[in-house]
Amino acid sequence: MAAKKNWKIINVDDFVIFKASDDIIEEANARYAEANEINRKFMETHAPAVPAMPITGTFICAQPPNYRGVPMLHASVEDWAEKFRLLKSFGVDTVIYQAAVWNELETVYYPSKRFASYRLFDSIGKVLTAAEQVGLQVFLGAYGSVSGWCMGKDPAYVEQEKQNHFAVQDELFELYGGQFKGIYFAPETAYRGERDLYTEKTLNSIYRDFCGRLKKLHPGCEILMSPATKYYQGKLDEMIESWDTILEGVQLDIMAPQDSIGCCGSTLDHQVEMFKVWRRICDDRKIRFWSNVELFECRDCSQINSAVPADPRRVAHQMRNAAEVAEKLISWEMVYFTDDSAGPRAKVLRDFLQQCNARLR
Repeated sequence: MAAKKNWKIINVDDFVIFKASDDIIEEANARYAEANEINRKFMETHAPAVPAMPITGTFICAQPPNYRGVPMLHASVEDWAEKFRLLKSFGVDTVIYQAAVWNELETVYYPSKRFASYRLFDSIGKVLTAAEQVGLQVFLGAYGSVSGWCMGKDPAYVEQEKQNHFAVQDELFELYGGQFKGIYFAPETAYRGERDLYTEKTLNSIYRDFCGRLKKLHPGCEILMSPATKYYQGKLDEMIESWDTILEGVQLDIMAPQDSIGCCGSTLDHQVEMFKVWRRICDDRKIRFWSNVELFECRDCSQINSAVPADPRRVAHQMRNAAEVAEKLISWEMVYFTDDSAGPRAKVLRDFLQQCNARLR
């Protein structure tokens, strides 16, 4: 069985999302507030940052898994193409479709045989057509689940996770092979402050088999992961050791760690040292290093939309720091956090990203 969960599933419009369970909301919001204040003080006491590299990639999804955002479940090819043309104005050349299936949400975004009992919103084909029209390269997220956060000690559960990953791999290539550049391994995880050898070795087994099988069947397909960053004082060497165990023998091409500045996993004052850790992890295994720059600020997980667009001054620091070590900057969900439905801060962020692209391209 999986470990105790800290989320529930709720209805929103005609779909479902993850939402924080009631018992963790107060604690989570307090952590958000503390991190946001640390970042605010950092910006007040440091000179403004000037980005040296634009953000050229972003995650997209037909629906965000844990907030409402801008649902694209019923979007046409032209609807997606319109969004993609906006992304290109920011300098984006790469989009990463977060997950083709969400297991716990029992939702699938392509006509799957393996998950035929799940609710179908058939969007991936439209995304790929629109991306080709606009001129964007695509990574397809495959099987999405919370296993990276809730790994229990049940071998049958782990084996089922592997088989689900393999099935989605096969179906995506059968339906869309040749239309995408790579595969994104959707389940996230993070070093959480102490070693857990069972979880590390179990994740290693999943990652190794996922990547090894994919490389054997489709050697030209690039594989991307984007784990979270959590800063623990005095534990950076242990974080490296943990990831060394997780990545042993894993044929991964690209690691794009979330900088986690928006969700309180880390703060601006620790970003540079966290990048050094990720750079070492990637260099030791000859993995290309991208940086996932968070464009949001988590505020209140009791709400359907729990985050707001980030202050561009904060994003500028993130981008400047990341450019020191990363070959490419990507982000989470530009579509929503630059959309007016996200509130007045969206236009400020949108203008900033367009100005960065105009200056840096």
